[in-house]
Amino acid sequence: MDLSQLIDVKVNDNRMNAFIEFNNSYFSNVELDEEFSIAELITPSNTINFLHKNEIVYGIDEEAIHQFCEDILNSEAEIIDSSQIEVARGIEAENGEDGYIDYHVNLNSKVDVDGETHKIDFKEMMQIPIVETDEPLLSFVAPTKGEPGINVYNKEVEAKPGKVVTIKAGENTKYTEKDQTIYATDSGQVTLTEKEIKVLPVYEVNKDLDLTIGNIEFNGSIVIKGDVPEGFSLNARGDITVKGIVEGAYLEAGGSVFIEEGVSSQGKGKIRATLDIKAGNINQGNLEAGRSIYVNQSILHSEVIAREFVSCYKGHIIGGSISSGQLIEANDIGNRMSSKTELYLGENKKVVEKKSYIEERMKELVEQLKKLKTIGSKMEQLQELRELSSKERITLLRQKRSYEKAKLELSELNDEYSIYTQNDMNYNEENLPNVTVHGIIYPNVEVKYSKYAKVFNQEASKVSIVYENHDFSINPL
Repeated sequence: MDLSQLIDVKVNDNRMNAFIEFNNSYFSNVELDEEFSIAELITPSNTINFLHKNEIVYGIDEEAIHQFCEDILNSEAEIIDSSQIEVARGIEAENGEDGYIDYHVNLNSKVDVDGETHKIDFKEMMQIPIVETDEPLLSFVAPTKGEPGINVYNKEVEAKPGKVVTIKAGENTKYTEKDQTIYATDSGQVTLTEKEIKVLPVYEVNKDLDLTIGNIEFNGSIVIKGDVPEGFSLNARGDITVKGIVEGAYLEAGGSVFIEEGVSSQGKGKIRATLDIKAGNINQGNLEAGRSIYVNQSILHSEVIAREFVSCYKGHIIGGSISSGQLIEANDIGNRMSSKTELYLGENKKVVEKKSYIEERMKELVEQLKKLKTIGSKMEQLQELRELSSKERITLLRQKRSYEKAKLELSELNDEYSIYTQNDMNYNEENLPNVTVHGIIYPNVEVKYSKYAKVFNQEASKVSIVYENHDFSINPL
């Protein structure tokens, strides 16, 4: 008798595990005098030989096979346990570790929070690295290749090598192959983007910005050691650092913006950074960061947009709107006066409002096209019966022009809307968009994700508001 009639062998898709199970459907049909031959056939040595015939030769678990055979011998039931038993296991390939960058200057853009005191060293966060010629900036650590594995068929399983991390050596820097390091070729301020590192000259103003200096546009980094009053503008290819207060001014940086005292704009001006914005506090400001925004104190009645994080760890967010792709974090959000405070996760407020406008406009155009088509059909039917008057011909001509214009606008809006849809942020279980409140979230705070919204009608303390599967869940910290 062939063991294949009594034992089924199964191997999982990645060929790393093999299982056997007893075939009860055959056992239930055998004659009584054959039952003893079944016990004689299903022995450890026969079972192992059977696995070999099925080309399963690596990682065989002899102890599991002995137990499987013993269970069958000791079974007194009419039906033998047919649950799967793992009898062979391969060795998983150990994938290589990704390469990484070893920084020789402090370029950390993250906010470090003391685990015991929960305090942020804001002064440390505001330090900007200045380097001299030939100073090392960063070194590349190569990825590892990993170790191959072996499957139950004794075939090698290839390991995936780690990913190479690269940053381009930009202006006033050089890369040396020998030590895999980028050095400064001139003195200046280090600016790190997501693609390159560069050293740019620094334009310094040792007082408040005033009319004797005027607006500044510079191909490096700008440092203002005083205040930036309302109406002035700063434009830098690198970073912008302001030691004092920014009022209703316009700041735009190719790198990051650092404002030690804070922003008090009365709703005027705008601050934009390709990377991060770090400020002492924000009052009636308009800020937009390509990466993240970190605030030491509070964000009051402001319009704030960041692609990744908005962190106001030990301060308050009151009024206005805060938009962040992944995380909004604060001590308190809202206030006892129930000031309307809007928090946008995923898509920012501008995108949500733009999509809403497009949707409404598309509905209007669809209705308009229906009406125009009805008018056109009636005029064409009339034209078949008799010659149209000059006034009727003008009406028909206007109808056709209006119809084509509305049709073109609808097509353009469809294309624009599809772009927004394609760019919708996809989230996963490890990185769910959320709002983290270390203190109190007050009534009249609204958390939004696309078309979905959660309005708080009562206070909640120390919670995380997480968006998942088209709904918001509130979890204690």
